Amino acid sequence: MQTDGTVDGAQAAGRLAIAFSTLALLSFGLIVLGALVRAHGAGLACPDWPLCFGQLVPPLDLKVGFEWTHRLVAGGVSIVFAILAVSSLRQPATGAATRRLLAVAAALLVVQVILGGLTVLRLLAPWTVTSHLLTGNAFAAALLLIALQLREDAAPRARRAASASDRFAVTLPAVLLVLQIGLGGLVSSNYAGLACEQWPTCNDGVFFPSFAGAVGLQLAHRLAAYALLAALVYAALATRRQPELARITGLALALGLLQIGVGVANVLLRTPVEITGLHTGLAAALVLTLSFAVREVVLRERPSHGAPHGALSDARPS
Repeated sequence: MQTDGTVDGAQAAGRLAIAFSTLALLSFGLIVLGALVRAHGAGLACPDWPLCFGQLVPPLDLKVGFEWTHRLVAGGVSIVFAILAVSSLRQPATGAATRRLLAVAAALLVVQVILGGLTVLRLLAPWTVTSHLLTGNAFAAALLLIALQLREDAAPRARRAASASDRFAVTLPAVLLVLQIGLGGLVSSNYAGLACEQWPTCNDGVFFPSFAGAVGLQLAHRLAAYALLAALVYAALATRRQPELARITGLALALGLLQIGVGVANVLLRTPVEITGLHTGLAAALVLTLSFAVREVVLRERPSHGAPHGALSDARPS
């Protein structure tokens, strides 16, 4: 039977889980805002860092407004994370797994802030832009994982152990997604979005005119997208007999299909700002969805030693 202290701790963990989920959504919005900054050509609208034209609040026009708002939201996310992290560490119910995730998220946030500054100071060097995008997505994923772990701290549950085939089916698209986002960052930062002006061919009706330069980057991005879609189809089929996991992989497949459609539209419509933002947003949504799926098959607790494969793992005492 739970004591009053245990009940209070579980309730606090539940509230913190909601708060971290909300912060993950805010970080998702920040990623999309960053894409809009890039699409509007506003990445250097504030030529200095951390201030903007040497001021905390500079005179605003459209481009400066985008970049300054991006920095303001990023600062807000950082402050809220610090408050929530301290609150979580002070809760006796916070488990070791949550504490490790908080440490990982804090490290990612520090790296992301440094990369944000370097992106400006290095004049949008491709490696800084791409690293900034990857780290931002990783931070959002870490916030979601913290929220999910806090939810389990509040209400432990028994779960079935994942098979090796399930782990492979879910992990494969997650790995390919990291590659795809990295390639997307390189395409954007090297201004290769329209290096191939056609689809499904590249230029002049040729599928693979060259693998050098900007055209090569664009083709690599396309090929990685096709590989990712195939992996998402495989994941959905491999997990179809497990209702909970099938819902997650089904959502990931739907997002992947939509993402490819938006990518095609981005080329055919000549990279309009709105489509570019949607393209980045769908990629970030796919990151969160696959992070959820990977946690379900890889990061969750294993069954106790000696338990038969597929048996329910021992739930923690409540």
